[in-house]
Amino acid sequence: MGRYLLIFCVASFGLNYTLFGQSILDGELSRRMDQGVMLMESGQYESAQKEFLFVMSKMESLPSEMAYYFGRNSFHLTKYKQSINWLNKYIQLKGTQGRYYDMAIKYLQLAEEEYIKISKEQTAEIQKELQGDDYNCGGLQKMICPVCNGTGVIVKNGPFDRIYQTCPYSLGESYLSCEEYNQFMRGELEPKNQ
Repeated sequence: MGRYLLIFCVASFGLNYTLFGQSILDGELSRRMDQGVMLMESGQYESAQKEFLFVMSKMESLPSEMAYYFGRNSFHLTKYKQSINWLNKYIQLKGTQGRYYDMAIKYLQLAEEEYIKISKEQTAEIQKELQGDDYNCGGLQKMICPVCNGTGVIVKNGPFDRIYQTCPYSLGESYLSCEEYNQFMRGELEPKNQ
């Protein structure tokens, strides 16, 4: 009987110690989350980010408000895609009844506008690069024809056999001039034997 009582006491002590330790950890994480909110509201977004990331790495189950805080802070750090994801998560979790619903919608719209603006700018830069300068032929007068790959002939499979046709761009030659090559790459070179 005494032995069982001793085992029970040790097990209870271990369980209470574990629960007590977990409640200390939860209290620390809650304090750090509040600290992150205060830093965010005072404009110290990088410091707030560190607090939020620490809490998210240690807390087993995040409160839904954390999604709002992290999404809002991410907006201020110009991490718009991350902001959109976390604010959407908050809205999914809490719906229209969430304490921060109106602010989440506001920041979500702002983040989406900025993300779209950046996406359009990047698309415009890529298009500009693609339409930019001509290909530098490196001092060469002639370039291998990209249509016939330098063979001067285009081969097509017919219903019974192969059909050979002289390349309409290089006229049976293997090469285009540098100027013709750049015209072809811009879609401006017309076939010569039409």
